[in-house]
Amino acid sequence: MKPAGKVLLFVASLAFAVAPMLSETRPQAASPKPTFEVVSIKPSAPNLNIRGGGPRGNSVTMVGGSLRMLLQQAYAKPNATGGGTQQIQIIGGPNWIDSDLYDINAKADCSAGPIPREQMQLMMQSMLEDRFKLKARVETRESPVYNLVLGRDGSKMKMSEDQSASAPAPIGPPQLCGPAPPPITLPPPLPPPPGGPGAPGFTPPPPPRGALRMMMGPAGMTMQGSATPFGNFVSFLGQFSGRPVIDKTGLKGLFDFTLQFSREGITLPGLVGGPPPGLGIGGPGGGGLGGPAPVDPAADPIPSLFTAIQELGLRLESTKGPVEVLVVESAEKPTEN
Repeated sequence: MKPAGKVLLFVASLAFAVAPMLSETRPQAASPKPTFEVVSIKPSAPNLNIRGGGPRGNSVTMVGGSLRMLLQQAYAKPNATGGGTQQIQIIGGPNWIDSDLYDINAKADCSAGPIPREQMQLMMQSMLEDRFKLKARVETRESPVYNLVLGRDGSKMKMSEDQSASAPAPIGPPQLCGPAPPPITLPPPLPPPPGGPGAPGFTPPPPPRGALRMMMGPAGMTMQGSATPFGNFVSFLGQFSGRPVIDKTGLKGLFDFTLQFSREGITLPGLVGGPPPGLGIGGPGGGGLGGPAPVDPAADPIPSLFTAIQELGLRLESTKGPVEVLVVESAEKPTEN
């Protein structure tokens, strides 16, 4: 074979060797996110007393939902402890991210059965990208967090006498296209304590088994749990402390507790004007915001959340760690339909 022929064969073989490598490194087109079949978005009526929502039947509904609340619904991650979800830190966004409120009804195709939460969140992301023209990205940053640790004398949390697995599932909204949750039944009004509302020594009755209930008063808040999974308790601490809470206690099981604390240091955007999205009214397996908790103006000052949990033998230690954040680059007000 002539030398020129050898050169041609070498070049040809090199070309065929490179071609597969190029095809393997070519980026694949991203699969489109699932979408709702029909979406209705309307401005909310003024002076709403109740805000929130979640999936029920074939629809995801929201009453008085701000863009921040919708972003939490679409991007919040399951709590590492196995109870509920952990709010995601939102960076940026328009100046109306909390002030403009919307009523939303998004209907899904349920022919394939229940829709997992992860898929429902992708559908909500599609809705935000389509109707709010949302441009956002999730990234990991070194951010402030809290480590939940045991106090010097150990835990003072009271374990429930019945530790059976019959307690309801961890807190969180029902599944889209899943079985309809039982209707919410509000408990009868609490009887006034001796001496009138807010008298010293007043303690509301415990919530149903498996529930975690929140009550708000003029000066403070009361969190009550009855046979509540510890992961649900940690999830609520993360929502009310304003930072991710990492459980370092090693505690497991179901607990009964009452925790009273002031609004000092509370940073929960979804709480302004009403309950956070996806929360019920203290029913089994859910969280809730009940009526105003009685407060005695002459009583001792209510401690902050960070002081109050020390009564349960726990502490929140401030530190830093890798945290997923949602960076909102831009968003537009949706058109009404």
